[in-house]
Amino acid sequence: MKKILSILASLMLCLGIHAQLAWDTEFAKSDFENAQTVISKTENVDWDEPTLGLFGGLKIGKIVFIGTFEDECVIALPQTGIAETLTFAWQGGSAGSLSVYQSPDHNNWSLVYTHEGNTVSTDTEASADLATNTRYLKFAATGKTAVAFRKIKVTELKAISASTDEWPFGAAMVDDADATKNVTVTWTNIVAEVSSTDPHFSASLTTIGQKNLIEQTTALTIRYSHAEAGQHSGEIVIAGEGKEVRIAVSGQTNKYDQTLTWIQTLDECVATDHLSFNAFTSSGLDVVYETSDENIAYVEGNELIIACSGEVTITATQPGNYKFNAAESISKKLTIRKADPMLGVTVDDLTYGQMLSEASIQETLGQVEGSFSWQDIAPDSVLNAGDYALTLLFTPTDTCLYNTRTLPVALHVNKAVQTIAWENQETELTVGTDVLSTATISSGLPITYAYTECLLRIEDGRIYAENEGEVTVIAYHPGNENYLPTTVIMQTFTIASTDVPSAIQQLSPEQIRRANKWLHAGKTYVSFEGRVYDAQGKLLR
Repeated sequence: MKKILSILASLMLCLGIHAQLAWDTEFAKSDFENAQTVISKTENVDWDEPTLGLFGGLKIGKIVFIGTFEDECVIALPQTGIAETLTFAWQGGSAGSLSVYQSPDHNNWSLVYTHEGNTVSTDTEASADLATNTRYLKFAATGKTAVAFRKIKVTELKAISASTDEWPFGAAMVDDADATKNVTVTWTNIVAEVSSTDPHFSASLTTIGQKNLIEQTTALTIRYSHAEAGQHSGEIVIAGEGKEVRIAVSGQTNKYDQTLTWIQTLDECVATDHLSFNAFTSSGLDVVYETSDENIAYVEGNELIIACSGEVTITATQPGNYKFNAAESISKKLTIRKADPMLGVTVDDLTYGQMLSEASIQETLGQVEGSFSWQDIAPDSVLNAGDYALTLLFTPTDTCLYNTRTLPVALHVNKAVQTIAWENQETELTVGTDVLSTATISSGLPITYAYTECLLRIEDGRIYAENEGEVTVIAYHPGNENYLPTTVIMQTFTIASTDVPSAIQQLSPEQIRRANKWLHAGKTYVSFEGRVYDAQGKLLR
C-alpha cells in the first residue's frame, strides 16, 4: 500500500498536477484527503485520532503521526506565489522528535523547525520563515507515541513600501503649474491601487505592482494642483491584498492680492441724475456696489437707481474669487437733492365770464405727474378781458423726488360775445304816447338806440312819440372792455297825428319863409327859438 501511494505521488509530481494548499488558508480535512495536495505520506499518517490517544485521545482537525516509525507527510504549496511564513500548532510526542522541512523541488529539503523528546499535552504554537522559492512542506515525526499537527497555514509574501511616508510641498500661488514630487515604491508579489484622499493631490499611476515578483521598484510622481487657494492636506494611499502604504502630503496655495480704485467724485446729485459708477480693480474682476439705504437708492449693475431724496453711502467692493483675495472696500457719501421738474405750460384763452378754474392748462415739456393750482389768485376769479401775467404752482405727485415749482404763464381773456333781439314791439304810435321797448341784450348792458329825434325819443327803455311821421330806430351796443359790439337791430315806427289845441301859436308867413331858409323842406319846421311847427304854422312842440 505504501509503495502504491508513493508511485501515485511521483506520477502526479512528474505531471505537475497539484491542487496545492492555498495561500493564507488553514489546512482542512478536505485538503488532507486530496491526493493533489498531500502528495505523499507514510501509512501511519492520518487525519483521524491516533490509535494511542494521549490522555484519552486528541482533538479532531489534526494531522496525526503515530510516530512508531519514521512517519512523514509532504504537502504541495501553490505553484505561483511566494512563500513567506509557516504557522502551526502541535502536541504529543515522547522519546522521539518532530520536524518540519521545506523544499523548492521536492528533493532538496531544509529544516525549518524541530523539537526533541518532550511530551506536550496542549497545543504549542510555532512559526517558521520560509524561503521565497519554497513549494513543498514536509512534516515528520519519530517516537513511540502520536504527534498531532494542526492549524497549519502558509502565508504568501506580499510587501509594499515607499521611500517616504510624508512629503510636504512648498507654498505656491494659485494657478501656478502643478508641483511634483517623485517617490520610489518598493513592492513584492502585489497589485495595489493608488488613490488620493484630497483632490488637490494626484498620482501618476493608478496601480502599482505585479504578482510573483520580488523587491521591485516603481517611480511614482505625486502632483499638487494649485487650482484652488488654501491649506491642503491628504494622503496618497497605495493599497492592495491586505497591504498598504500611506504617504502624507500637504501644501499651501495662496491667492493674489488685488487693489480697488475709485476716483469718481460723489458729493451730491439731484434725484433725476443718471449715475454710473466707474471703480475698477487691478485684477480686472467686476466691482460690486451696495447702498446703505435701498429705500433711498439701490444699485443695478453699476447704475444707481434713485428712489428718494436723502443721504446714502455707496460702498464699492470686490470680494475676490478662487484666484484673488478680496480688495479693500471704498465708501463714498452721496447727498441726493430733490429735482426741479422740467415743465413748460401754456394756458388756453378764457372768455370774459369764465372763472379762472375753467382755464385749460397744457403741458409743453416734461412728463412729471402732478397738479397745477393758481398762486395768489382765487380760482373762482372772473377776469376782465385782456392780457395777464399770472403764476401757476406745480405740486408733483412724487414729492420724494421732486420739488414744487412756480411757473409764470401768460393768460389772455377774450371779450365776450353779446347778442341783441327786438321782438313783439308795438310800432304803431300816436303823437304824445309812449311804450316800453322790447329790445333785449344778452350781456344785460344798456341798449343804445339811434333815431331821428324830431319824431320820437327813447329814455330809460321807453319810446316817446312826439311828431307825426315814420322813423326807423336802430338798437345795438357798441361793446366795451369786456364785450364785443352787437349786431344792429332795426325797428320802424309809424306815428299818427292828433288834433292841434286852439291855443297853439301860429307862425306868420314871414317867419315860415325865414324858417325855410334854415330848415330842409318837409312837413315840420323849427323856429329860431327851438320851437317846432307844422307846414301850416301850428306849434307842435
